[in-house]
Amino acid sequence: MMHWLALSLILGSFTAAPDNQRLVSINPCFDSWLPQWVDDSWQVIPSTAHGNRLEQIIALAPERVVAGSFVGRQLRLAVQEHTQLTTMPYVANWQDWRAAVLELGTQLGQRHHAKAWLTQQERVLHDLQLSELGETLVLMPNGFTWGQQSWIYQLLERQGVDLSPLSGTKDLVRLSLEEVLQSNPDTVILEGFSDRYARAHDWLWHDGLQDWLAHRRVLEVNGNVSSCADIRAVEYLQILHKGLVEGAAYAPL
Repeated sequence: MMHWLALSLILGSFTAAPDNQRLVSINPCFDSWLPQWVDDSWQVIPSTAHGNRLEQIIALAPERVVAGSFVGRQLRLAVQEHTQLTTMPYVANWQDWRAAVLELGTQLGQRHHAKAWLTQQERVLHDLQLSELGETLVLMPNGFTWGQQSWIYQLLERQGVDLSPLSGTKDLVRLSLEEVLQSNPDTVILEGFSDRYARAHDWLWHDGLQDWLAHRRVLEVNGNVSSCADIRAVEYLQILHKGLVEGAAYAPL
């Protein structure tokens, strides 16, 4: 009884006008992105409204669901049995991202709006040249860095950044602490670290790494932005640009 009451409340919260179609996001990154460019013919329902639970997604009666490539295959196949599903592909360069956004725009009858959003993004990115960062290494929790086949690598390279040789040729590369300490980048981007201690952050608390960081320009990108780096590419680069302009200094732990 309570279960169906909860579903009724969810449906009541998203009552659309008769000519509106329901567009359900099952990726938190899409929750605030889709409303930036789809018009009022679509009512965007965020992932927080259903918690990626199949029965709640179905109860919302969407005309289309938009998923990211990391959403579980089982859920995506189940959703497809009830409504139209678009899965945004994992992309590693701007051309593929542009094609993916335009394809989604076409499916929603919003290609013009999708193209306008992309044009605005490109205009801002054009003015965010970051060659002054010098040689740059991105570090993530658990000692990972982005490789040459990744979105971040391609995005930074597009903005004139010289990426560290440690990046390698793959998508995601795990480094040893020794490799990092023996490298000599001008800039280090700490991506996705939180302010609280976690086992995945062990490296960051290491005395050797703290001393190493103290001799470099260190820029920090929070997890909310870095986890949605295709959609929030402008914010990602603006954070770096602001740190470069302001000459941000690293505060040792």
